[in-house]
Amino acid sequence: MLPTLIEIGAFKIHSYGLMLAAAFLVGVWLVRRESSKAGIDQNLIADVAFWTLLVGLVGSRVLHILLYPGQYSWTAPLGWIAFWRGGLVFQGALLAIPFLYIYLRRKGVEFWSLADIAVPFIPLGHAIGRLGCFLNGCCYGERTDVLWAMPFPRVPFNLSKEPVGSPPYIDHCQRFGLSYWQDQWSFPVHPTQLYSVAGLMAIFAILILIRKKAPPFRGFAMPSYLVLYGIMRFIVEFFRGDHNPTHLGGNLTDQQVFSVLLVLFGAALFVYLRARARRIDREPSKTAAD
Repeated sequence: MLPTLIEIGAFKIHSYGLMLAAAFLVGVWLVRRESSKAGIDQNLIADVAFWTLLVGLVGSRVLHILLYPGQYSWTAPLGWIAFWRGGLVFQGALLAIPFLYIYLRRKGVEFWSLADIAVPFIPLGHAIGRLGCFLNGCCYGERTDVLWAMPFPRVPFNLSKEPVGSPPYIDHCQRFGLSYWQDQWSFPVHPTQLYSVAGLMAIFAILILIRKKAPPFRGFAMPSYLVLYGIMRFIVEFFRGDHNPTHLGGNLTDQQVFSVLLVLFGAALFVYLRARARRIDREPSKTAAD
């Protein structure tokens, strides 16, 4: 765990924020490279990248605030916008999709063709961001004794302030009776951040392989990604230890409820786009408006 990479006085570089920046820059570079091969205006890609970042950050932060309002206070307003410290819910970033759909239609650009280029790089960027979660200590797993379990450390703190430490360590002090003054490590937990990294890299590889070998229809990447990510996230949630089950889904977490909805929406979108592609194939003289 390494939440702060560099600290010089008040200047700090947080590992979570750095990984988010790296994910964004790598994703933009790859999309620009691939879209240039398709003859797409690179200025348009730059605009799309900017709005995707802005809307995605706002959406993911707002959803986190709605799900975990107790972590925010009106007396500490900086905490509401300090996304570089963590506190983002990925599903909120999906708000950027309908926004970009409308934005590209107004620009006269076919959304689904660009989506097939860009979407496979979303899980790659997300995997880089999950490495930031691992370094930050958030999104940790439940206690376990599997061979690859990992404990998280206590972090030194200023005696004039409330005790602070890695999120799993503080959680285990509160829930399982660790002594903040004596115990130096949390109990071993599932490294769920790394589970997510592995799952996201697998999704990235699958989407790239399908796109290169035999894409079934234009627009396949978006619904395929939504279904694959929803399934992966649903499974990983069984091993998470940083939240309580939501009443909405009985013993399911709020993220598992979102994941089920994501899979259903992705499957419905897949069926719609496949039927749309077949209809266009039967009517080659007509150009799709969307």
